[in-house]
Amino acid sequence: MPRFLSLCVTACATLLVAAPVLAADYQVPGQDLRGSYPEEWGFPSEPDPLDFEMGIRYWYSMGAHQLSAFGGDYAARDTSHILEAHVRIDDNSTASFLKGNIGYAAKIDGAYSTPETGGDRTMAGGYVAYAGADFGMLPFGTDAFHFGGFLGYQFLTDNPDMGRSTFTTSSGGGDSKTNTTEIHMLKLGAAVDTDLGDMFDLRAEAAIIPYASLNGTYGALYFPNYLSGGATYTQGSAGNISGRMYGASGEAMLGFHPTDNLTFRVGGRAWYLTGEATMDVVTRDVASPATEQTYITNVSGLQFFRAGLLAEITGRF
Repeated sequence: MPRFLSLCVTACATLLVAAPVLAADYQVPGQDLRGSYPEEWGFPSEPDPLDFEMGIRYWYSMGAHQLSAFGGDYAARDTSHILEAHVRIDDNSTASFLKGNIGYAAKIDGAYSTPETGGDRTMAGGYVAYAGADFGMLPFGTDAFHFGGFLGYQFLTDNPDMGRSTFTTSSGGGDSKTNTTEIHMLKLGAAVDTDLGDMFDLRAEAAIIPYASLNGTYGALYFPNYLSGGATYTQGSAGNISGRMYGASGEAMLGFHPTDNLTFRVGGRAWYLTGEATMDVVTRDVASPATEQTYITNVSGLQFFRAGLLAEITGRF
């Protein structure tokens, strides 16, 4: 008897489950009934409008920096090997994109000169780092060719080693500092994104930098001793620099897609900044270091330049 009840319960359950399906497909002659649900009922057929990319880049970059202050000339030339992480989001429904990057120099080689060195000296490292983000739209063109504009922000600290000048503190001791300048820049540019068949693409951008702020410590500044009021004064601080700059930047990358989710790209990038700045420094009485004077001067010939070759590997999803 229990086995019979069990079979009855199983049969009833099977009928309850199958009844709606049979009813959905059943049609009474001469009477229209709703058909069965479509195979993909409940799931959108439209593709996701967002495309994501993220990956790493290697930038073989050559940099140069120069300025003149207090009658002395300062210059540096370097080759930096920079590793960079990047991400990009494309919204196909609005033809817009958001991208960002962050990079740091893993190795720096080069030479520098200051009034104190009297010629070129070999660099002993230093650092170059940056981070930024761009928002843009590519509303013009065709299915394979898109162009538009973007607005961006970039932070840059470009400080290959330029040595450090020793200065006297207020207590009479000695100290020194390295260059630690920071640049905050705004970018306004145009961008192009082109599909070259199914396996290749080309991305390029060019931007003006209408404004960039420069601030920080210029530890390479050398201020020689001088006489004032019968006392000898010596350098009593590192240089402090601040200013406003402008410039331009550009980048172009050719991409190869061996699969739908993997991209290799090669190309180049460059940026250039120039402008106006001031430099100030403290000097101290050698006999009484607490007695100090502050000098400020306009900086001339200010330039930051960096350019080189890029290679990247990127995942797409």
